[in-house]
Amino acid sequence: MAAVKSFALKLVVAAMLVSGMAGGLAHAAGTEGTIYDPQLLSRMQFSAAQLSKIRPVLDRSEASMVKVFAKYRIDPRAKPDFDKLRAASGELQAIEAWEKKQMKKILSKEQYADYLEILQATAAQVIKATRDE
Repeated sequence: MAAVKSFALKLVVAAMLVSGMAGGLAHAAGTEGTIYDPQLLSRMQFSAAQLSKIRPVLDRSEASMVKVFAKYRIDPRAKPDFDKLRAASGELQAIEAWEKKQMKKILSKEQYADYLEILQATAAQVIKATRDE
């Protein structure tokens, strides 16, 4: 059971992290600076041309995330709630799939690998936070 819970949480967290919420932009829903924000724009180097393409992708993902978080009453400033994240997982995964597809078109192969690595590290932080007392 713990393995299933861990796998499901990893899927949910991955979906959230790849979303615009994870983009490091100023977020309307107050997610900037939370455990879900890997601060991509400050941790990675992008050309001006890339930034002009990345920002709309992250903005669209963020808007979608805000709606999903509101629907499932997920507070990004509170301790991550596994059950709420699991309930939202289908919608979060759809956002993730769209954004990954967009980012892969914009980033170089090396940048995309770095992007995924940063997201994975952030996902590990969120998973740990669900377990912390």
